[in-house]
Amino acid sequence: MAKYQYRSQPFYPLLRLARYELEDVDRLVIWSEQQRQAREKLLERLTQSDEQFVDDVAEIDAFAQLYAECAVVALWRCVELFRKRLTAKVIGPPEAGKIFQRKDFCLALNKLGILESNLHCSKSVNELRCINNAVKHDGYVGEMLAALHRWKQRSGEEIGDLRPHYVRLRPLTERYMNDLTKRATRVSVARPVMRDVKVV
Repeated sequence: MAKYQYRSQPFYPLLRLARYELEDVDRLVIWSEQQRQAREKLLERLTQSDEQFVDDVAEIDAFAQLYAECAVVALWRCVELFRKRLTAKVIGPPEAGKIFQRKDFCLALNKLGILESNLHCSKSVNELRCINNAVKHDGYVGEMLAALHRWKQRSGEEIGDLRPHYVRLRPLTERYMNDLTKRATRVSVARPVMRDVKVV
C-alpha cells in the first residue's frame, strides 16, 4: 500500500523533506530570539551607564537582524532546493541541472502546463527571492525589490530588520510549496515521472 501511494504521489516525499528544512530554519529563528532576550536580561543586571546600556542593546539588535537575514536567505534556499528536486523528478536531473534563474524555472513549469504566477502565494515567494538577493548583494532596497508594492517607498534604504518579513513570508512559502506539489502531482498522472531520482 505504501509503495503504491509513493508511486501515485511521487512529490509528497519531496514536500516532506522541504518541511523538515523549513522547520530547521524556524529553529534558528527561535534560538536567535531566545539569545536576544537572554542577553538583554543579562545587560539589565549589569551596572553600567545609560549610554553604555543603549550601545550594548543596539549591538544585540544588530546581531538579531543578522540572524533574521540568515533566516530569510535559508528560507529562500529551501524554496530553491524544493523546486530543483521537483523539476528533477519531473523532467530529469540533466534538464533540471540547467535551471538556475527564475525565468528558466518558469519556462520548465510552462512546458508542464503549470503557470508559476498562478501558484498560491507566488508573489510572496518572488518577494522572498528579491529580499534574498538584496541581502546577498549590498543590504539595500535595490531596483528589483523596490519594484514591489510593499517596498516602493523604501528604494535605496537599508533593508532593515527582516524579522517581521520572515514571520509573514514563512507560512506563505509553505503554501506555495503545497500548491506546486499538488499541481505537479496532477501533471504526473498525465505523463510519466522520472523514477529513482536521487534527492540533491
